[in-house]
Amino acid sequence: MKSTIFIFLRIKNQNSPEEESKEKNKKMSRYFIGMMLLLTTIGARAQYDYSPNGRNDAPVLGMQWGIVGGGFTAMLTNRDDIDADERLNIEMMNFSYGGGIEGVYWFQRNVGFGGQMLYWQGGSKYSGFDSLSGFNLDAKTTMTYAKIPLMFYFKSYNRYHPNRRTRFTAQFGPYVSMLLNYKDDVTLTYKDDPSIKNNYNFSRSKYVTKDLTGTLNGELYNPFELGFVFGIGAELRLWRNTVVALNLRTDVGISDVENKKILTLDYSNGIRDTNFAFYSRNYAKFNAPNAQDVTEGWEPNRPATKNFSIGAFISIRKYMGDYR
Repeated sequence: MKSTIFIFLRIKNQNSPEEESKEKNKKMSRYFIGMMLLLTTIGARAQYDYSPNGRNDAPVLGMQWGIVGGGFTAMLTNRDDIDADERLNIEMMNFSYGGGIEGVYWFQRNVGFGGQMLYWQGGSKYSGFDSLSGFNLDAKTTMTYAKIPLMFYFKSYNRYHPNRRTRFTAQFGPYVSMLLNYKDDVTLTYKDDPSIKNNYNFSRSKYVTKDLTGTLNGELYNPFELGFVFGIGAELRLWRNTVVALNLRTDVGISDVENKKILTLDYSNGIRDTNFAFYSRNYAKFNAPNAQDVTEGWEPNRPATKNFSIGAFISIRKYMGDYR
């Protein structure tokens, strides 16, 4: 059966690099979703008999290759940020996406081992209000990774019905990620006059405000990150050699993504800050400590910050052999 998908994309004129970047990310996610839908709908009528009276020769062992992708809510967990007052709130809904290729080798009918190579867009979103200064906070951290999970895969198998079209699945294992790019974008807006605002951002080692720029002698985030992946779901056999799997998945980081070292920041006006510690000297990520914080025993000892995400992923894989 032939299937046709029309994807309509609205393209806006952009007035700033930030808006262009956001629109680019939207386009990438739309293209990716469209591609996944196309692959899952073309040839919807499988030419294979899955009934108990069928040939019962669909492969369940050997190597699978395919593509994987999905959406999730991402955040950076830090004890100081979680325990912070109304000046800083970690937003639970920060939609992002990831995708790439996947390979699984099934050495048993219900156990396999494999990995993924993913383009991963993580980070966190923040809001808050400082009653002393009267400013509202709107901030977002965007972190782009090349992520490689290595996982054990499990699926249900019934020897009396080896051709069963649907199966329950699970997967878990470690991952390593390499940081490709990052950006911290912060806007402070005065509650009584929204026209009074202050915006600054860090992109790699560059610091940018409306009237001032600067360069760091290092990075705010560490280049590598470690963690674990856990997922459960189900798979459906589309054709004799092809399956599609849908999983609910969580990725839990175990290493600190922030660089806690003291850095040097050279401003464009000639001033040099040789004791720049963007995170360690702050009460919470985007808030400098006030007199009350110091009185209550504030110390510059920011704990580890770790990636966390939870969402849904779909993968389409094909058996490269004919092993049963």
